[in-house]
Amino acid sequence: MGELLPYQQKKPVLEMIVPHKKGDKKMKGISPLMAVVLLVAFTLAVAVVIGGWLTSVSRQETEIAGEALLTQVNCSKAVLSIIDVTCTDTDLTIAIANLGPIELTNPSFYARLSNGTSSTWSTTATISSGGQLLDTTSPNWDGGTLDYVSVTALCGGASGISAERTGIGDAC
Repeated sequence: MGELLPYQQKKPVLEMIVPHKKGDKKMKGISPLMAVVLLVAFTLAVAVVIGGWLTSVSRQETEIAGEALLTQVNCSKAVLSIIDVTCTDTDLTIAIANLGPIELTNPSFYARLSNGTSSTWSTTATISSGGQLLDTTSPNWDGGTLDYVSVTALCGGASGISAERTGIGDAC
């Protein structure tokens, strides 16, 4: 029984799993100091990349939010006014003006007679700041005593700006 087999020899477990020698040469690795330096350099490189991306995204979002806020501020100053309403047995004409600092688009009209019948229509017109629009498009207009008129236009593509007039009666 003299010599022990390799698995019977008392060697540290780590040495059996990862031998320190390969043939006659010792395996070499990097020093712990170099490992720390490389780890810190890698971490900083990742931080720089993520920081640059985050800065770019936040700048874009800030610009978008700023433009939306500017549109909301300008739309809060928008003023739509019904200048004149005239009608005949076959036509209803509504003249509107944009008295605010921002253009208004796609005005839609609503007219109600005193007997309760109503007519609605819209256009794709743009009313520039300080501009006026005269609209005589009134489908289903049969004449009668006009009781109420309202106009709504879009500001900045989303917000609705309205104007209305009541008690028109004698003008029609």
